Amino acid sequence: MESRGKPFKLTLPKDRTWLFVVANGVLIAMRFVAAAFLPLYFGDEPYYWLWSRHLAWGYYDHPPAVAVLIRAGTALFGDTEFGVRFVGLALSVPTTLCVWRTGSLLLGGTENGARAALFFNLTLQATIQTFTATPDAAALACSAAFIWALAELTNSGNGRWWLVTGLFAGLGLLAKYTVLCVGAGAVFWLVLTKDGRAWLKTPWPWLGGTIAGLLFAPNLIWNAANGWGTVAFQFGRIVTSDQHWWYLPELVVEQSIFASPLIADLAVRGLWRTTQSKDGKHLLIASLLWPSIIFFTIHALHDRVHRNWPDIIYPALAVAAAYAFHNQLGPRILRSGAVPVAVLILVVAYGLVLFRLVPLDRIDLPNQQVASGMKDVVAPIARVVSLTGARGIVTMDFATTAWLRFYLSSPIPVMQLNDEFRYPYAPRPTAWELGGTLIYVSPDVNSDVLPLLKIRFSTVEPLEDALRQDDGISGSPFYFYRLSGYQGEPVGRAP
Repeated sequence: MESRGKPFKLTLPKDRTWLFVVANGVLIAMRFVAAAFLPLYFGDEPYYWLWSRHLAWGYYDHPPAVAVLIRAGTALFGDTEFGVRFVGLALSVPTTLCVWRTGSLLLGGTENGARAALFFNLTLQATIQTFTATPDAAALACSAAFIWALAELTNSGNGRWWLVTGLFAGLGLLAKYTVLCVGAGAVFWLVLTKDGRAWLKTPWPWLGGTIAGLLFAPNLIWNAANGWGTVAFQFGRIVTSDQHWWYLPELVVEQSIFASPLIADLAVRGLWRTTQSKDGKHLLIASLLWPSIIFFTIHALHDRVHRNWPDIIYPALAVAAAYAFHNQLGPRILRSGAVPVAVLILVVAYGLVLFRLVPLDRIDLPNQQVASGMKDVVAPIARVVSLTGARGIVTMDFATTAWLRFYLSSPIPVMQLNDEFRYPYAPRPTAWELGGTLIYVSPDVNSDVLPLLKIRFSTVEPLEDALRQDDGISGSPFYFYRLSGYQGEPVGRAP
């Protein structure tokens, strides 16, 4: 009851941890809801789903973790969008808890940890990479667990935590090789700080490294038996050169948006201050970030850095941002605006994909590849097959192959005639399947591909202009060609 004559005043508790709990829960729940409604990303997600149908210790593009996670999710929820994404989504919960605990240990206080977790979940990068079924969800989870174990180590002084770091380093390498950058952060801390060098005189970090190596060994053995395909593909990017002056500013701008500009500003301020600190816990934050920053900066000087590659540092980046907020680094207006600006970016992003604010055009538009309505593009393809009586569908790119394989309800085979190394465990198309009328489907007019098709087929006829508009084909974002008269031995794979 308020006292007579005194106005009622609502006061919030000083400890706002409960608010952060609610906010983190809402942000994670939104991803689960969106996962049930949005189609798979045209390209990677259905491609990794194809991997999950033939489990192995490695694949051409990446180590095996993503295939195992998708296989587990589809075992629970079937071959649905939610099933494909479920385990990666579920991993966002322990990932959040690891960031929370890391912030609490390195910054002091549960509220600081909760704020770090909120900053992490507010980033567009974390939202996308824990939402889509790609290797990044597992890599993020292992990176967050790795830095959590290091935080426990610095807080307790118990060397057994090195064994935990080895566990998550090894598992992380089975998800994505960029986890090496996070491991390099631990090496930085070991070599460049007094607290770290003291551990080098003990067996614990060496034992942790041994555990990581043993866990990663099956993928290396698979690579050795398969021509070092994944290693050559991933590490070959280090030496390739496609230099353009804008790659570095592009990296900075993209990561500023994906981290949210004001959270990124806080993270930079936190990184700079922790780099100058004499506190071993704070130096750990800086050490975990610098190797990745240096590596991706150097890479951008000779080739493009894909926007998802730096995601493995986002757990540490969120802790650095929370450090800056707690220590009131930077103008108050920027600190106060960090959460609202991040929320605005997420609202716009969800609006684009859930409500298709940008009209669906040709599917090579990046902001349409996971948008609501993308599943509708399959209907015209099924219609073309029905009209022509085609015996199968031919493709020449993995994105179209995987998309059609996942969404076409018809049992008609989808055959990719090139890049057999992507599907080493899938069967070849039969001579009967290749011998009849086929439909070549492509998201673009590729002048390099058509001559290759003409070598194999006596007839390569464009179909899109020949089909009547009232057949419902004209709005399709794909191009169609009728193929017939296959010549030679069967090639390709039918995954």
